[in-house]
Amino acid sequence: MTTRRITTLALAAALMAGCTGPEAGEAGTTLLIAMTAVANEPRPALTTLARQELSAAINSDRAALRIVLSGTERPVVVDERDLRLRRGTQIEHDPGRRADLAGRELDRVAGVLSNGASNSAHLDLLTLLDHIARTPGRVTAVVISSGLQTTGPLAVDRLDWDHVGADSVTDQARSLGLVPDLRGKRVVFAGLGEVARPQDTLSPPLRSRLVDMWLKLCRAGGGECVSDSDPAVGGPPLSTTPVPTVPVPQPPPIPAEPKAVNLPSDILFGPDSAVLLPTAEPLLARLAAATPPGARVSLVGHTASVGPAESARELSRQRAAAVRDGLVRLGVPTAAITVDGVGYDQPLVADRDAAGALIPAAAQQNRTVTVSLR
Repeated sequence: MTTRRITTLALAAALMAGCTGPEAGEAGTTLLIAMTAVANEPRPALTTLARQELSAAINSDRAALRIVLSGTERPVVVDERDLRLRRGTQIEHDPGRRADLAGRELDRVAGVLSNGASNSAHLDLLTLLDHIARTPGRVTAVVISSGLQTTGPLAVDRLDWDHVGADSVTDQARSLGLVPDLRGKRVVFAGLGEVARPQDTLSPPLRSRLVDMWLKLCRAGGGECVSDSDPAVGGPPLSTTPVPTVPVPQPPPIPAEPKAVNLPSDILFGPDSAVLLPTAEPLLARLAAATPPGARVSLVGHTASVGPAESARELSRQRAAAVRDGLVRLGVPTAAITVDGVGYDQPLVADRDAAGALIPAAAQQNRTVTVSLR
């Protein structure tokens, strides 16, 4: 073979390699849609941001799709395919046909999600994040879940997550080796805080704390992590496997002539804060309306048995004072109200077990401002 013939063949091979692009296995992105889809969550649906991610993946002509569903032991792959738009075996380039094919794929994926129904008896978002971490290559993940983890050390009813803050939860996860390695992964959370009966609805402050918790945990693993504000709600759940519910503080009923009412700090304040939340206003308005003219009002702040005793007393006093100020704005005379803060010196219930560990449900009962009328 002559030198000129060898050069010609080499040039042809180089041109072919440069023109084949993704058909020759050029590295692309995996769009991974992961959903928990348990019985106390709405049926999964594509949010606006999830549709944008899917459309971008389709239009890149370099992406693959994988859809996974929480299972009893590990996530189950329910759909996996190449997202490149084709006519037969060839990439489709006609704009009109591409738009039609892309629209069909969006509808198809939405249909797969709407049929999502896990048979798992636990909601396990952390395992889905671990699956994302273990997926090789570049990954954009859309995670559709309420985020109310019910199993493992990060089960939210064990964490006291609605009081200790997202940073403490992340530190705990890191100390236990539970932070997934999400470097090089983009994670879009959808549906955090969206629930279905029998799970009680989360208040806006609790939902914000839940979103913050998962974003910080995800970012601690090196991921590019965002939360979609659109609800990922596609109707009632299809799953019929019961899943544990997470206790959610509810506003107490205010009787027509109240004698004593415990106002949960969860509804009144953020973690370690004595600033009234907007959600406190309706509760205080009902209490002010039910306070008879001439009544004497006693406000006593309590906390869970966490942190230094003096700090707990001061926080509980500040919270009782904030409730006083709220009632005064609503027409209760200042002179009729007395304020005290006892921290955890006078617990309403015991919130430590025999080993000294905090009992989150009991701690929640102790975080309160007790209102007594006489």
